Amino acid sequence: MDIKSLTMFVKIVQLQSFTRTAEEMCVTQPTISKAIHALEQEIGVPLFYKGEASRKRDVVLTYMGEQIYQHALVILQEQQRIFETVAKVRNLKQGKLTIGLPPVGSALLSSLIAKFHKQYPNIELSFLEVGATGIEDAILAKKVDVGILLGHLKPILSGIPIIDSPLCLLSRRDTQWKNREKVSLIELKEESFLLYADTFSLNNMIIQAAHYVGFEPKVVCKSSQWDFIAKMVESDVGIALLPKTYCEQLDQEKYNVSILENPNINWTLSMAWNNTVAMNPATRAWLKIIEENQDEIHF
Repeated sequence: MDIKSLTMFVKIVQLQSFTRTAEEMCVTQPTISKAIHALEQEIGVPLFYKGEASRKRDVVLTYMGEQIYQHALVILQEQQRIFETVAKVRNLKQGKLTIGLPPVGSALLSSLIAKFHKQYPNIELSFLEVGATGIEDAILAKKVDVGILLGHLKPILSGIPIIDSPLCLLSRRDTQWKNREKVSLIELKEESFLLYADTFSLNNMIIQAAHYVGFEPKVVCKSSQWDFIAKMVESDVGIALLPKTYCEQLDQEKYNVSILENPNINWTLSMAWNNTVAMNPATRAWLKIIEENQDEIHF
C-alpha cells in the first residue's frame, strides 16, 4: 500500500471519475485501474461497486471503501504535514539549535546569540553550559549541534576559530610581579594558584605545563567563575592564569597583567561540530553568523 495508490484512490472519489483522475495525474486510465485493483487485492476487499458488466466505472464506494477513504485522507494529510515540516525546517521557520557553552561562552557570544534570535525567532535555542571537556564529550555523543572547544580538535571534529589569546599572569598590583611584561611559568612555582573546575580543559593545560617545567602547582581554590577568581586575586588569595582578552577588561589599577612564557600557552577557542553528523539548517545558519561577525566575539 503506497502513497501514490492512496492518492489515486482519494482523487477518484473527489473527482468522481477514473478518467479525470488519470488526466489530472498525467497517467493512463489503465494505470489508474491497475493501481486500484492492486490496492483492493492487498486490502482484500472491493473499494467500489461494479458498474454494468462488472466494469469499474461507477464511482460508488462500498462500505469498506468509505472507511478506507477516511483513513486515506488522514494518511495523505499527515504526508502533507511532513512536507510542510521539512519546508519549515529548511527555511528556518522551525527547528532547534543546541550550543555547548563553557561558563565564559555566554559572555563571548551574547551579541551573536541575540543576532541569531532576531534573524530566526522561530528556532528554539538550547544551551549546554559546562566546561570544554564536557562540551567535547557532548559533541562526540551527538547531544549538541555545536560547541566551543579549547585547543586542538580531534579528526572527527571540524571548527571555526573564534579566539586566540595568550594566557597571562593575573596578580595584585602591589606584588613582586608589578610592571613585569612577561613572566616564565617556572617563576610561579612557589605561588598559590587559583585554578578552574576539573572539567575545564584550560585547567589541565596549566597543570601539564607546570609539570613540564618541573613543579606541581599549589592549588588553593578551584572555580568555574572567572569573575570570582579575579576577585580572589584582588583579595590576595593567590595568582591566576587567564586569557589576555579577559584580563584587559579588568580594572588595571587593581591588577598586574604579565604575559606567560616558557612555555607560551594560548587560549585558542573554536566553534566546533561533529563532521560525521549531517548538518541541519539551523546549525548552518549559526555558523554563518559566526563567520560573518567574528569582530563581535569578545568580553
